[in-house]
Amino acid sequence: MTQRFFIFSDEHDAYRQSVRAFVSKELAPHAEEWERAEDFPDDTFRRMGQLGLFGNKFEERYGGTGAGALFEAVLVEELARCGSGGVAAGLGAHAQIALPPIASFGTEEQKQRWLVPGIKGDQI
Repeated sequence: MTQRFFIFSDEHDAYRQSVRAFVSKELAPHAEEWERAEDFPDDTFRRMGQLGLFGNKFEERYGGTGAGALFEAVLVEELARCGSGGVAAGLGAHAQIALPPIASFGTEEQKQRWLVPGIKGDQI
C-alpha cells in the first residue's frame, strides 16, 4: 500500500488542469526552439502573471492569491512538463527564489516596487 503524504482537493485538481492546459498550449510547443536559443521570451512571465500563476504564496494585497504551498507544488510539477528544463527553472526561480525574500524581508516600499510587478510578471 502506498502512503499519501499530501491530499489534494478538488480545487488543487482543477488548478492542476488549468496549469497543465497553459503548459501544453503555451510552453511545450516552443520548448525545443527555446532550448536551442538558450532563452525564452519575457512575455512568458507576463502571461503567467496574467493567469495569477506567480501569486500562490503571496498575500492578496500584493496581487497574490494566497493559495498556499500545495498550489505552488502543483505549479512546479506541471511546469516540469513543458519540455525545457531552462524554461521551468527560469519561471520557477522567479516565483521560488526572487520574490519570496522580498515578500518576507522587504520594506513596504520594496514590496510595492518589486513584489507587486513581479507577481504580475511585469518585472523580472
